[in-house]
Amino acid sequence: MTDGFFARMRLKISKRESPFYDKIYRGIHAMRGFPMPYNRKLYSFLYNERVLRRALWHNFWRIVYYEPMFKSQCVSVGKNLHMEYAGNGSATIKGPLRVTLGDNVRIFDNTIFAGLKVLDNPELVVGDSTYIGPQVRLRVGKKITIGRHCLIVSKIITDNPGHPIDDVVSRLKPSGGLPTPESIRPITIGDFCFLPLETVVYPGVTIGDGVVARIGTHISHDVPPFCQVAGNPMRIVRKLPIPEEIKDIVGEDRYQQYLKVHADLALS
Repeated sequence: MTDGFFARMRLKISKRESPFYDKIYRGIHAMRGFPMPYNRKLYSFLYNERVLRRALWHNFWRIVYYEPMFKSQCVSVGKNLHMEYAGNGSATIKGPLRVTLGDNVRIFDNTIFAGLKVLDNPELVVGDSTYIGPQVRLRVGKKITIGRHCLIVSKIITDNPGHPIDDVVSRLKPSGGLPTPESIRPITIGDFCFLPLETVVYPGVTIGDGVVARIGTHISHDVPPFCQVAGNPMRIVRKLPIPEEIKDIVGEDRYQQYLKVHADLALS
C-alpha cells in the first residue's frame, strides 16, 4: 500500500497535475540546482582522507587475502606481484590452466585467464615487469607466452577459435562445443610490446620484440620486431627506432638480429 501511494505521488509530481504538484516539482528542481556552500580546506581534507582510507582498505585485503589466494592457483609467481584494484578483488583463473608469472608483474583484478579442456596442461607464461590491464581476456588451449616489460590491454588474446569451425552440429550444443586440437596454435608475444585497448591477437601469431599496435588492431599474422601495426586486417604501418642502449638488455647478437630484420623489411 505504501509503495503504491508513493508511486502515485511521484507520477503526479512528474506530470505536475495541479498547481500544488507543480510547486513541489519546482521546489525539488530548485533544491537539486542549489549549490551547497563548502569550505575548500575542509572538503579537500575530507577528499584526501577518503582516498587514503580506500587505498589502505583495498591494499590490506590485496596483501592478506586476494594476492595469496591468486598465487595459490599458479604454478609459479615471481617477486612483487601486484594486483591492481578495479572492484573485482582478484583476477580469475578458469579451467585447467598452468600459470607462471615472472617478477614485478602487475595484473588488474578483473582479468580472466581461461584454460580449455582440449589438450593436457594448457599454459600461460608472463615475463618480468609486464603489466596486464583491466578486462583483458586470455583464452589458452595450449600455450600463450608474453615477454618482459610489456603493456597488455588487449580485448582478447586466444590461441584457439573458441569453438569448432567446420562442425556446425557441435556448435549447436549448449556449451557451444570445444575447438579441435588441430585448430589450437600457440601464441608468442615478445619483450617490450604494447598492445592497447581493443587489440585482438589470433591463434598461431608470433609478435616480435618492441612491437606497438594501434587501438583496435587485429593481429592475425606474425609481426617482425620493432614495428607499429594497425587495422583489421592488420598492416605494418612503419618501422620503429631500435635504441642502441637496448644491447645492454638483450645482448649484441639479438640487437644485430633486430637490425638485420629491419634492413630486410620492405613496407608497401
